[in-house]
Amino acid sequence: MRHQPTLGAPWLLVRGLLVLCLGCGGEQEPANAAEPQAGAPAQAGSAAPVTVSLGSPPSDAPVFEDDDPPDAAPESEAPKVGAADPGDIPADERVLVVVDGAERYLSRADATAQGYDLINFRNDWVPFIFQPMDGPDGEPLPNRYRRIFIGLANDKIDGDGRKLPKNEKNFLEVFGIPPSLGVIHRRYETDAEAACHAQIDYDFMATQERIKYRSDRALRTHKRKLSGLQKTIDRAMEKAGVATAAALLEQKPSKEVRAAIEAVQDQADQERLLAEIEKRLECDSHNSDRFKHKEGKLDRGLRLAVRRFQRKHKIYEHTNLKNETMKTMAMPPIVSNHNGFRRVLEERITDAAHLLEDGTFRGKKPPTYVGADGETHVLRNLVKEFTDAAMQQLGVDTPEGAKAFMERRQAGDFKWMTVGVKFPSKPEYYTAAMDLEIEIDRGDVFYAPPWDEEGKPRKQYRKRLPKFSVFTRYRDQRIRLAYWPTTIGGWRKEIHSDGHEYFAYKQSYVGDRIIKKIIAGPTWVPPESTPLRSLAKRRYVNGGGQNVVNYSELGPGYLSAYGLVAGYFTKGSKDYDQGIRAHGSSDYMSIRSPERYSHGCHRLLNHLSVRLYGFILNHRNMVVEGDQPLRHSRVFYHKGETFNLRLPTRGFKYTLDPPLPVTVLRGRVRGGRSSPVQGLVKIPDKKYPKEEEEGEGAD
Repeated sequence: MRHQPTLGAPWLLVRGLLVLCLGCGGEQEPANAAEPQAGAPAQAGSAAPVTVSLGSPPSDAPVFEDDDPPDAAPESEAPKVGAADPGDIPADERVLVVVDGAERYLSRADATAQGYDLINFRNDWVPFIFQPMDGPDGEPLPNRYRRIFIGLANDKIDGDGRKLPKNEKNFLEVFGIPPSLGVIHRRYETDAEAACHAQIDYDFMATQERIKYRSDRALRTHKRKLSGLQKTIDRAMEKAGVATAAALLEQKPSKEVRAAIEAVQDQADQERLLAEIEKRLECDSHNSDRFKHKEGKLDRGLRLAVRRFQRKHKIYEHTNLKNETMKTMAMPPIVSNHNGFRRVLEERITDAAHLLEDGTFRGKKPPTYVGADGETHVLRNLVKEFTDAAMQQLGVDTPEGAKAFMERRQAGDFKWMTVGVKFPSKPEYYTAAMDLEIEIDRGDVFYAPPWDEEGKPRKQYRKRLPKFSVFTRYRDQRIRLAYWPTTIGGWRKEIHSDGHEYFAYKQSYVGDRIIKKIIAGPTWVPPESTPLRSLAKRRYVNGGGQNVVNYSELGPGYLSAYGLVAGYFTKGSKDYDQGIRAHGSSDYMSIRSPERYSHGCHRLLNHLSVRLYGFILNHRNMVVEGDQPLRHSRVFYHKGETFNLRLPTRGFKYTLDPPLPVTVLRGRVRGGRSSPVQGLVKIPDKKYPKEEEEGEGAD
């Protein structure tokens, strides 16, 4: 069993807009950075599944001001639900199981002896990469980000580490921080009390596919057209002697009149749909007064409300009302809450069982492998399979079952709750130390600048986007476990020492690499070439604004350049580091975009990066080295103000032994150049001083 660490005050996090991966391909070790003071490495042995203590965390200084920390588990608090009394079983040792449809309580030892796998339902849950770890001497190694993760997941603090305002919510699932089950429980309670949901026509919304957005000019043209069509309909009704368009349709009017009626009805449906969407957003507390939305308008305020809705429901889309966003809008709360419940359980189950296979694969059919029995087996979607099994055993596999489960709970239950289920067996290729490797296909690559010789934009459409694959080798077979979208480097702006912006091609280097170092809660040290505007931001405090260092981008944090966790690519026996990482990213829309590039790194959705490195650490030999002191400071001047940047840590370090192999494929090079442009390139239509045009900064 691992001991819980005593944690100090949380490291400052800050909130901001989505950020780009400015750290990739350019991070420099600061001259004033101290060498990491890690103790003797702690060997994880055979990397067998780790048993993590789910007991009470330390009673260190609380982050939260309004009540006990969400990870406090008072021994005296007993559940008030279930068909059987837990008796004298201490809260920290209590396991909830479901037997023949009835809830029962077992001790942790009895549950394990009876073959139950344990899932942490408590509000203090964090993924493996942030869980307490011990050093070689048995002393705890504090993970600075653990308590921040817990505070964010429980809607206790904001991204700056400050107490979250009353009635405010974080909605950070899209950034890799799922809500706690206590938060899910409150959603069920809130929706049960909200009579406004009964006023929403969910059935009508389900018949509509999208809201059509038009520019102001296009909207004026559209209204004029509708006015003309309505006159056509009115004349036809008068001629036919009918009072309604529906009656006119029964008389089988001309094709022109039918088309006019359909267009006018479509507009009426759009207006009705927008009204229902507004009610949905208002009832779900997304339509904040500060957004200044005007009723019936597709304005910026509505987009901001839709963005909050998307983040609550983990929807990776632009704020246009279509596709998955519209489908979710049309879901009654009992359905959307059930989906949220399932997503939260999926992350906890995947982490507890150390799984990776999520049904993603290359091609039209899932891959297969030949087992020890000589038979061909299809790769299983273990994430779905294990989640389905757990939810079915707990009776929460239907919206009604999940709602009933939550109604039997009280808020305090999620301070102690651990549940027991029996997971399916894992595939035979799962071993204590798996032979894993990563392969990155760069897809279509354009080395030529994104403009022609005359400075006009050049189309560089990528049909094949970059892909990130994880393989294991088993019985002389290479089995692809996961196949995810990722990014590669491309043309990005960079500040030269002369103070002017240029373009530079940021490489995602081809060939063999290794991952030896994994950093949870990483920070990024910005190179001198980083545009200063990205290092400062404006924050509002007590209704007023102030300019501060943009730690959102520097980390640690879900919005940082390296996301929640990063694997560092190195090369050769001396671990040559070219600044390339495979890491999580808050800029999730860039990961599937044919027009977006990183600064060389390979971005992953934050929750996938957390899964990836948790899986790797549990299936490879590793050394836990703990927090890596950095003590980096820098003073910079921007827009008339002086800023003091300080980074006390690089993050919590794990070292793989042996390292993990990585192969970056060349991809399909297109666009007339076979190699990247070296150095800085002037940006067309940008003015440069004459002496610089003839000297520094030339192509």
